[in-house]
Amino acid sequence: MALDESARIERMGEKTYAAQTDEAYWNAVGPFGGWIAAVLVRCVSLETKGIGDPLSLSVNFAGPMQPGTFSVRLRELRANRSTTFWSAELLQQQDGAEALCAFATIVIAQRRETPAFLEAVAPAAAPPEELHRFASVAARAFLKRFDMRFDGGGAFPKLADGQVSAWVRALDSSAMDYETLTAICDAGLPHIFLRLRRPVPVSTVTMNVFYHATRAELALVGDDFLLMASRMRVAGNGFFDASTSVWSRAGLLLATTEQVVWFKVPQ
Repeated sequence: MALDESARIERMGEKTYAAQTDEAYWNAVGPFGGWIAAVLVRCVSLETKGIGDPLSLSVNFAGPMQPGTFSVRLRELRANRSTTFWSAELLQQQDGAEALCAFATIVIAQRRETPAFLEAVAPAAAPPEELHRFASVAARAFLKRFDMRFDGGGAFPKLADGQVSAWVRALDSSAMDYETLTAICDAGLPHIFLRLRRPVPVSTVTMNVFYHATRAELALVGDDFLLMASRMRVAGNGFFDASTSVWSRAGLLLATTEQVVWFKVPQ
């Protein structure tokens, strides 16, 4: 995901950046949420270069964006020996006033070598080369920027014990980094589509991402597919949740993510 080229991020002053929306990553009423989250992570990473790498992201999507320029304002909340806490606000001039479109808390960490344990188990899935690329049922522009292949295939992939697995690759990326990983964490097909067997209006309200891989481990992935295993635990009253683990082909757990998503079922 060539985010620098897509968003054209430019430093405007102390802890302030300007950027541009990209039609290639457009969703129903604004930029794809994963793209917005990746921009916020990128801005904080530019501000903290050499200090550490992203450990966690908690982003809230407060309102739709319009095509055009926007700004990102950062604030360092606290710095400790191993972690630094940042807030990021994405603002845009809309109808003559400054509107808050998204805001996030991002933790930057210095990772030190310790004993390592992996208790989670990667899902079994056919290799991506044996699966067909998913044909979008929603025809959103941003979906064309990802090669998504569901284990089981079909217009609406089948659920295995409530879980859906898919290989995903960012087509605009020649190397894996935290920004690309962030975008992929939001690229999965909304689980409510699978339950209803049709697309309905959806919008992510809040998303948390926990980054488990180091920068060196991400570099080993290159531009290969990542395996996403996702399940919905509850849906109703206009909202549903999603829990997803993201794995490399080699079986390394790169990230886990949680979301709460608004949905509407038209009459």
